[in-house]
Amino acid sequence: MEALTRVLSKYVRVTKNLNELNAQASELRDNRRTIELDLAALYAHTELPNSIQLKESEMMFSVKRPNQWKKGWTLSKKDLEQYLTEILGEKGKEVMGEIVRRHEPKLVGSDFGFDLKTTGSSS
Repeated sequence: MEALTRVLSKYVRVTKNLNELNAQASELRDNRRTIELDLAALYAHTELPNSIQLKESEMMFSVKRPNQWKKGWTLSKKDLEQYLTEILGEKGKEVMGEIVRRHEPKLVGSDFGFDLKTTGSSS
């Protein structure tokens, strides 16, 4: 039990550190999104270059203009089922059921999984 206590304490400490870093990263992403909105407004009303070599940071800044690029995509289970039903009617539900039947076994974890949740404090 003592070995479990030591390892579990490390797990809690690392998880808390990750949660703090994730909160900081989330805040930075929000800040970046605000700056991107400022950039979009600037590019919408000004003739500016589509790419700029940033020498100090050794990075390349590039602009993806509206309607000139495609986002990466994923398809939710709900959207897939909707598309199949729209295209195939009732047969779409059968096809979806078969896709789920074939895919779900791949989602079963083959190793340990651990979760750490906060518990309500009883005051």
